[in-house]
Amino acid sequence: MKLSLSRRLFLACAAATMAMTLPLVHVHATVDEAHDYAMQAATPFVQENFTVREDYWNGEVESGQKLAVRHQLFKGNEYAFWLGTAADDAELELAVYDVKGQPVHMELKTAKNYSSVRVNPPKTGTYTVVFSVKSKKSKGVTWALAYGYR
Repeated sequence: MKLSLSRRLFLACAAATMAMTLPLVHVHATVDEAHDYAMQAATPFVQENFTVREDYWNGEVESGQKLAVRHQLFKGNEYAFWLGTAADDAELELAVYDVKGQPVHMELKTAKNYSSVRVNPPKTGTYTVVFSVKSKKSKGVTWALAYGYR
């Protein structure tokens, strides 16, 4: 089917008019900024020969809500956990506890969008990483928790 020049011109103008009248949609980036900040926290540990694991946890949570992740740690290894968020006004809490609920983390460092904790587990077992991200501006905040060892 061959369309005449005037018909093609009409269809082109109609399509352009429809495109201009459609509402503009704001598109958000798909990059996981929280994970990027967690990896930024990992940088000094990589320079100390830590191996960063590819797997990590992430999501969105209500501001200030505590979350917990259980993880198997082995005596003889040193671990680091890195918590990142895209919320610029965030207050971060990060700690690691043994099966009895006693803290086992050695060193805690916090910066604007991330926090890190270093752990030397006294014995092999399941440990609980507890963290929260609190924002004054947002009800929901994104987070990512990554880890490494040496």
